[in-house]
Amino acid sequence: MEETGGNIEDYVRLNADYSNVDNNTLLREYYKQTKPHLDNEEINFLMEDNFSYDEEIEEERDIRKKKLAIKEEVAKAKNFLESTKSKYYDDIRLRPGVTQEQQKAMEFFDRYTKEQETVTERHNDFVNQTKDYFNSDFKGFDFKVGEKKYRYGIQNPSKVADKQSNITNLVEKFFDKEGKIQDKQGYHKAIYAAENIDTIASHFYEQGKADAVRDVVSNSKNPSTEIRQTSQSDGFKNGIKVKVLGDSANDSSKLSIKKIKI
Repeated sequence: MEETGGNIEDYVRLNADYSNVDNNTLLREYYKQTKPHLDNEEINFLMEDNFSYDEEIEEERDIRKKKLAIKEEVAKAKNFLESTKSKYYDDIRLRPGVTQEQQKAMEFFDRYTKEQETVTERHNDFVNQTKDYFNSDFKGFDFKVGEKKYRYGIQNPSKVADKQSNITNLVEKFFDKEGKIQDKQGYHKAIYAAENIDTIASHFYEQGKADAVRDVVSNSKNPSTEIRQTSQSDGFKNGIKVKVLGDSANDSSKLSIKKIKI
């Protein structure tokens, strides 16, 4: 802390991701640390005088020189701030006057940093494995139904890979913007289906077979009650003309024989 002249508040303020900070903000922070004798107005004047330009008035060579100057100064600022942040952190850990609350805060920061690094590594590994799984050779999902397996194909594996690389895509539609659940039935149905998809597929497969058997049995117990129509026909038997009248063809007692006079 003697080297930097700062304190814990300075460290907290400097503990930022400078890769995502715009150049003007970065330079102002840099000048606050390296030029503490200047106030904000003087820092703004210094930056404007050294780096601002008018493309319509100034020569192209002069504009290029100022752009290079900004680039060089930004690089110096990033190196300085990152280095100062590391020094602050090392000095604070060794400082004997750190309170118990401050020590807990630093320990939490250590754990949080390591956890974030682990989470990032695991997420990147998950994304890479997901894209590798949904490659050009992917044919679809296999489902076990009884003793058989059936395959369900998908048309766009890469699109499915992008969507399933983030688990929140599965559940976010069941929650509102504040993270409160708004569709309990849909959420628990989706989670249960995801864990028991083969069991559910088998259930509906067996249900379909049972319905088919039931239809066959029902139809066999209800034959058609319509009267079958029989056609009339005439014929000769040993010189005798025989004429079938309606349903009498099945009843020999109603057979009529008519002799023909010659």
